[in-house]
Amino acid sequence: MRKTLTILIILIIAAMPALAQNIRVGIYQNYPLIFKDENGKIDGFCYDILREIAAEENWDITYVYDTWPNIYEKLKKGEINMVVPMGFNIERTRDMSFNNENITSNWGQISVRKGITADSILDLDHKTLAVLKDDIYFTSISGIQEIAKRFGVTISYIFTDGYEEAMQAVKDGKADGCLANRFYTMANSEKYNLQRTAILVNPVEVRFGLAKNLPETPALIRALDKHITAMKHSEGSVYQRSYEKWLAFANKSDFFTNTKLIFAILLLPVLFIISVVLILRAEVNRKTREITKKNIELQQEIDERIRMEERLKENEEKYSTLFNTSYNPIAIISEDGALTDVNGEMVAQFGYDRGELLQMFLEMLVVKEHVPRVEEILNKMNKTKKWSFELDFVKSWGDVFNAEISASRLETGGRTFIQLVIMDVTSRKKASELLNRRQEYLEKKVEQEVQKRRQNERLMMQQSKMAAMGQMMSAIAHQWRQPLNTIAIFVQDFEDSYKHGELDEAYVRDLVQQSMKQINFMSKTIDDFKNFFKPDKDEVIFELCRETANSTSLLGVQLTRNGIELIIEFNGRRVQYTDFDSFETDTAEKIYVKGFPNEFKQVLLNLVQNARDAVTDRMEQDSSVKGVIEVSVGERDGLATVSVTDNGAGIPKEISERIFEPYFSTKEEGKGTGVGLYMSKIIIEQNMRGRLYFENMNQGARFIVELRSLPAPANQDML
Repeated sequence: MRKTLTILIILIIAAMPALAQNIRVGIYQNYPLIFKDENGKIDGFCYDILREIAAEENWDITYVYDTWPNIYEKLKKGEINMVVPMGFNIERTRDMSFNNENITSNWGQISVRKGITADSILDLDHKTLAVLKDDIYFTSISGIQEIAKRFGVTISYIFTDGYEEAMQAVKDGKADGCLANRFYTMANSEKYNLQRTAILVNPVEVRFGLAKNLPETPALIRALDKHITAMKHSEGSVYQRSYEKWLAFANKSDFFTNTKLIFAILLLPVLFIISVVLILRAEVNRKTREITKKNIELQQEIDERIRMEERLKENEEKYSTLFNTSYNPIAIISEDGALTDVNGEMVAQFGYDRGELLQMFLEMLVVKEHVPRVEEILNKMNKTKKWSFELDFVKSWGDVFNAEISASRLETGGRTFIQLVIMDVTSRKKASELLNRRQEYLEKKVEQEVQKRRQNERLMMQQSKMAAMGQMMSAIAHQWRQPLNTIAIFVQDFEDSYKHGELDEAYVRDLVQQSMKQINFMSKTIDDFKNFFKPDKDEVIFELCRETANSTSLLGVQLTRNGIELIIEFNGRRVQYTDFDSFETDTAEKIYVKGFPNEFKQVLLNLVQNARDAVTDRMEQDSSVKGVIEVSVGERDGLATVSVTDNGAGIPKEISERIFEPYFSTKEEGKGTGVGLYMSKIIIEQNMRGRLYFENMNQGARFIVELRSLPAPANQDML
C-alpha cells in the first residue's frame, strides 16, 4: 500500500507543469536594440530574442526599466539578473559575467550638428561632446576619451543618462556632437537634424551582461548560449526575422502581394512558376542591393579604420621623434622599476649602452641613499597621473648629479608604465647657492648701511637739538631782559628809599613780593628750557594744546621784540601767549595724541623759527609789511592738526620738492644747518606715525602736522 502511494505521488508531481523561473532583466532606451515605445510597450531586436528564449526556458521575465547608469549599477550590485544589450570587454568582466555567444557586433559613432566639419578625431579639438555615463565607447581604453588623449586632442564632455538626451543636447546647441552606438545613430540622427561622421571607435560584441555572484547565473549563461547559437544558424528563426526587421531596415512584402501570389498559384500553375521566378529574381536583386550596400558601408569603415591607423602611426612617429630628439634623458619604466625604453640622450648622459640600460632597474642608477625613494615612486604610480620629484643619479664613471624628474603614468595594452623626463639641475643648484650667498652678503651690506644711516640720523638729531638750543638760549635772553631790568629798578629804589628814610615793613614786604615774582618767572623759564631738551624714552599720551602752549610761550617775547605778531588758536579760540600761565582748555576741547612730547616741541620750535626767519626777511625788504605768525591747533575726522602759518615770501616752486632733504637750506651760510625740516619730518612721520607737509598761501606758507587723535584717557593727569 505504501509503495503504491509513493508511485502515485511521483506520477502526480511529474504530471504537474514546471514552475516558471522568475528572471529580472534590466533594460534601457537603446533603439532599435531594445526600447519602450510611446505607449510603454517594450520592443526591439534584443527583446524579440529574449522573449523567444524565455518561452523555451519557461522564464517569467520581470523587466526593470531605468536609465543606463542606474541599470549598470544595479547589475554590478546583483539587484537584477541580466542586462541586454551590453557591450563586451575585458574590463567589465571584473564586475559582471557575460554569455559566450554574441548577439551582434556594434561600435561607437560620432554625429555632429549640421554645418560642423568632423572628418577625423583631430577635428574634435576644443569641441564639446555629449556622452552616456559609463558608456563602453567612452570609458574603455579604446574609447573616445583615451583616443583623444593619445592624439593630444582636448574635448569637453557633457554626461547624460541616455542617447536620446545626448542627441537632444546637440540639437539644443549645448554640445557640438554626441557619441552613440552605430545602430542608434543610424536610426535617430536625422530625427535630431544631425549628420553622421566617419569617426568610429571601439568595435565590440553585443551580449547579455549577467550579475557576477548570483547562483543562477551559470545556468542562465548556458541557456542563452544554446538558444542564440541555434537561432543564428536556423533559417527563418526569430533571430533572422528580427534582424531583418530592426537592423537591416528592410520592409517585408505587403499583404496584397502575398494574396495575389496565392491566388495565382491556385488558378494558374503557369503563372505560379512565373511569379516564383519573378519573386526569386526580385529577392536576389534585393539581397544583392543589401549586400552591395553593406559592402560599401564595410569598405567605408575599413577605409576609415585605415586612415585612423595611418594617423595613429603618424602620431606615434611624432612621439618617437620627440622621444629620441629630446635634450633631456627620457626613460620608460615598468611597474617593478625595470627600464623598458630609453632615448639617445639617456645613453649619452649616463654612459651605458642601450642594451645595458634595458637590463637595469631604476634603483641601480641612483645613489644608495635614494633607493628607498624609488620604492615610494613605484607605489605612487597607480595613484597619481603626473608628479615631480628629485633624485641623485650616478653615471657609469661614478659622477653624481642631482636631477629634477617629471613623471607621468602611461597605460597601454592593459599594463601601466611611467615616463621619466630627467633634467640635470646640478648647475642650477650651484647658481642658486651662489645667489643665496650673494643675497646674504647684500643683506649684511644693507644692514650696515642702515646702521650708518641711523647713526647719521642720530647725529643730525643732535645737531638739530644743538641748533634749537641756541635758538632757545636767544629766546631765554629775551625772556630774562624784562625781569632783570625790573629787579635792577627795585634794587636802585631800595637804595634811594634807605637814603631818604622811607624804608618800613610794608615797603620791604612789597619789594620782596615783586622781586620774587620776577625771580619765579625766570626760574620757570629755566625749567621749561631744561624739560625741552630732556630726551623722551617712551611714547606717552599727551594733550596737544598744552604742549603747543608750552613751546610757543618761550618764543612770544622774542617775536614781539622783532615786531612780529604771534596769533595762537586752540579749537578756534584765540589765546595770548602772555596768558598761558592761567590758560586751561575745557575738557571737551582737549586733544590727545600719542608720541614723544619733547620731540614734538622741537618740531614746533623749528617750524616757528623758520616762519620767523621768512617773515623777518620780507619785513627787511618791505618796511610796510607787518609780520604775522599764526599757530593753530584743531581736530577733525579723527585727525589732530597743528599748523604754523606766516606771511613771509613763501616757498619758491623750484625748491619746493627739496625743502625736506637733509642739509638743504636757503639761508646764508652760518644762519642755517639744513637739518631742521628733515629731522622734523623724521620725528613726525617715522617716530610718531603722522604726516608733515606744507602749502603755499597767497602770501606766505603754511606747514601742517597731522597726527591721529585719541579719546580722552581715564587718567587725565597728562604731561
